[in-house]
Amino acid sequence: MSTVPPIRRQITLDVDPETAFAVFTERLGQWWPLAELSVYGAGATVAFDEGQIVERSAEGRTAVWGTVTRWEPPSIVAFSWHPGRTPQKASHVEVTFAARANQTLVTLEHAGWDAFADPAAARAEYDQGWPMVLDRYREHAARAGNDRTEDTWVALLHRPGPDAPTVGTLFEDPRFAEHMAFLARMREAGFLVAAGPMADAAGEGMTILRLPGSGQLGTAARLATEDDASVVAGLLAVTVRPWHVMMQAWPRAVTPR
Repeated sequence: MSTVPPIRRQITLDVDPETAFAVFTERLGQWWPLAELSVYGAGATVAFDEGQIVERSAEGRTAVWGTVTRWEPPSIVAFSWHPGRTPQKASHVEVTFAARANQTLVTLEHAGWDAFADPAAARAEYDQGWPMVLDRYREHAARAGNDRTEDTWVALLHRPGPDAPTVGTLFEDPRFAEHMAFLARMREAGFLVAAGPMADAAGEGMTILRLPGSGQLGTAARLATEDDASVVAGLLAVTVRPWHVMMQAWPRAVTPR
């Protein structure tokens, strides 16, 4: 048993646990200090992705930081932790979100220092890093508390464009890879909610985006028409529809791998 004690940090947020959990998990890449604390540095992205925490460089390289071991929204998320290291040398992080009146007490505990060659030195290094991380998280959560109910939701309705192939399917066209790249960028930015083809209309599909803050319809339209190279090339045409969301439900728990 390790003689090096866990790091335990607590902060209080002026938001409810649902918002605190969502900001920590869904918007990780928007507040994590990647320039200072990451594998690839400035220009990279990071997100919870299919049960793992994955960093992607601007050139497309990937680094897995850890694997989710508990996913109980909006109360607990826990994961193995090995940025820049192999999974065999992972420590462990658990974050809990507890309601306190109109606030949320967030507790982060980092343990498992025996995974490091020098456990005490590793703990001391992380003891300096976690306060920066939690400060960035606190700042972003404060903004989210003001605008979460006023996020901009849009539905992107895709259909064959003016230069779509007349033989074969859209999915076989090399330009369709540009559409998938666009969806990947939206996911990494924390904007993507869902995307996929319509089951009853060949070549048509829908993408749901949620952009933080109100008044972002113009930004969503620009992303849909200018950032998606398949639309620019005429393979797909897109209609951007504002969506007024009245009710949300949390996704099913992630099954640890």
